[in-house]
Parts: sequence; C-alpha cells; structure tokens
Amino acid sequence: MNRKNTLLWVVLMLLMLFNFWLAEISQTTARWTLSVILIVTVIKFLGIAFQYMELKDAHRRWKIIFIVFVLSFAVAAGLV
Repeated sequence: MNRKNTLLWVVLMLLMLFNFWLAEISQTTARWTLSVILIVTVIKFLGIAFQYMELKDAHRRWKIIFIVFVLSFAVAAGLV
C-alpha cells in the first residue's frame, strides 16, 4: 500500500467514526443530521472511487457522469 492509500484509509475511518458519533448524539435534537451524514458519505464514496477504483485516471466524461449519479442518489435518499 502506498502512502496515499494509507492516508485515505485513515481519513475514511475518521469520517466513519464522525458519522457514528453524529448519529448517536443527535437522535432527537438535530434536523440537519441526515444532511451532514449524507454529505460525509458522498465524500467518502468519491474518495474511494477516485483513489481505489482509479477513477482519477478515467476520461472526464466518466468522472462527470459518476459524480452526477452519486449526487443525485444522495439527494434522492435525502428526500425520502
């Protein structure tokens, strides 16, 4: 594993813990919790796609299609 992969893995673990912490402390208090969790999840998903799935080397059209798909899915999940 190279250094970028290790660093991304650590960041992903920290974001996962942040999501868990946020979900636990704000079960009844915050309306914005779902939005923050979805934003963090999208960031994690894009980090995995660009680093581990090597989307960063793909054609620009594929990157745009992928990002639009992920964002539209997150918006649709947030509306439910």
